Amino acid sequence: MPSEKSLPQRSMRFASILIVLAATGFLCVALSSRLLNRASTSALLASTLAALVMAVALHIRFLLLVRREQRETAAVLDATEREYKSVFDNALDGIVVFDDRGMCVQANEAARALLRDGDRALRGRPISAFFAQSNESKGGWKAFLEGNNAHGEAQIVRPDGASVCIEYSLRANYLLGRHVAVLRDITERKRAQDALRESEERFQQMANNIQEIFWMFDAETRKVVYINRAYEIITGRSCELLCEDPRSFREVIHPEDRVRVLSRLSASLEQGRFDEEFRIVTPNGAVRWVWARGFPVRDPAGIVRRLVGSAQDISARKSAEREIARNLDLAEAARAEAEAFRKSSLALTENLSMDYVLDTLLASLLKLVPYESAQVLLIEADTHLFLARELQNCEPGRLPPAQAILDARDSRHLMTILAGRKSLLLSDTGQEHAWLDFKGFAHLRSWLCVPLVTSQQILGFLSLGDTHAHAFTREHLRLAESLAIPAAVAIQNARLYEQAEIFRTEIEQRLADLPQADRIHQSTQRADPFT
Repeated sequence: MPSEKSLPQRSMRFASILIVLAATGFLCVALSSRLLNRASTSALLASTLAALVMAVALHIRFLLLVRREQRETAAVLDATEREYKSVFDNALDGIVVFDDRGMCVQANEAARALLRDGDRALRGRPISAFFAQSNESKGGWKAFLEGNNAHGEAQIVRPDGASVCIEYSLRANYLLGRHVAVLRDITERKRAQDALRESEERFQQMANNIQEIFWMFDAETRKVVYINRAYEIITGRSCELLCEDPRSFREVIHPEDRVRVLSRLSASLEQGRFDEEFRIVTPNGAVRWVWARGFPVRDPAGIVRRLVGSAQDISARKSAEREIARNLDLAEAARAEAEAFRKSSLALTENLSMDYVLDTLLASLLKLVPYESAQVLLIEADTHLFLARELQNCEPGRLPPAQAILDARDSRHLMTILAGRKSLLLSDTGQEHAWLDFKGFAHLRSWLCVPLVTSQQILGFLSLGDTHAHAFTREHLRLAESLAIPAAVAIQNARLYEQAEIFRTEIEQRLADLPQADRIHQSTQRADPFT
């Protein structure tokens, strides 16, 4: 079924055929009027007139249809024009139409608002008038006409002198001799981008110049998203290696802390909190302490997406803490040592009995220096030594020396101490020549001996032994020497006290014997008449 729009054409075609037929009929009538009779000529003429009438009717219909079609076309064009004008006038982006010379022909409201200029002022202005760099805009317009399309960013200058950043798209010859430019104000976006870039630059400057490691850890992929250059300074490893192999950070952690730190890190991805102090190992084998802290970054649903935190080198703090702890231990040890010396000195001077002094000396010494056996050797005469007291604290079955009297000449070490009046520490007697010949002491592997000196006179020796090598240290030697000073004084006082007791006993005995001697003397005088 033919469409309505094809009817005018069909009517015109039929009308043309009928006119041709009518003309042919008239010609035939004119030529055959002499040959045919009058009746035939009338019939032919009637047919020709009928064809003309039909042709005229068809032409009239054709004209009516054409007129209606023109009205419909005009209505469509008008609607299209209104639609185009509505889109053109209400577009959010500025639209400017130029001719071949680059002159403004038309601009919409958004373009006028963007350029801060009226429609009349815009019309007739060249495109170079809108750009800050007019020379470049002229060269760019020629290139645009040759390439038909262009897109980019530019800076335009408004009539009031204000500068605006725009994003433009140009289309050449959308109509013959007409070119359209779509402009969008991106000033705020550029400012935001510049602000973001400046913020990123400041962040990078801060992150690359702080001494702490700043890190971002993806909770889903378990990869390091960001790490600053402090990582290289502290760990001695490159950031690029960490980004290429996210698991390489495991090798940084000290083997003894690795399991604990990794388990806490895995738990923190769910809990959103990480706070650990642990050791790391640098490629050259150096051990450092770091303090790592992490905080969660959650999405709107509350799921932890990233863990952001820092890691600080606390090796200096740990060293200071160890030094403080060591100093506190030394202070506590010094306080305990001073208290032990005070009690020992009081105990040594509390009783002048030699047995009490010797027992107190060995008991006090055991509190300061751990030993298995200890002896107090006192000099009797020259090199002869007397085992005044012995305390065994070793394994069961160990017997004390069989001899109570020793000769210092039997031991090279005793003679060395006796001659130089200086203490001696043997950490390993197995390394000493002829130690096994030292009777009563051959079973000891560590030996410490301090001379007991008072008033420039050596009274004897304080001997400590242990069956394990390296049982005594220089600190033990110092403590024994410190205790030997009041011990020598106490032993000297005990000896004087013993001598005084002997003298007192002799005097008391003599005083007790005086009456009897007097009676004997008197009886002797009476018996002798010559007296």
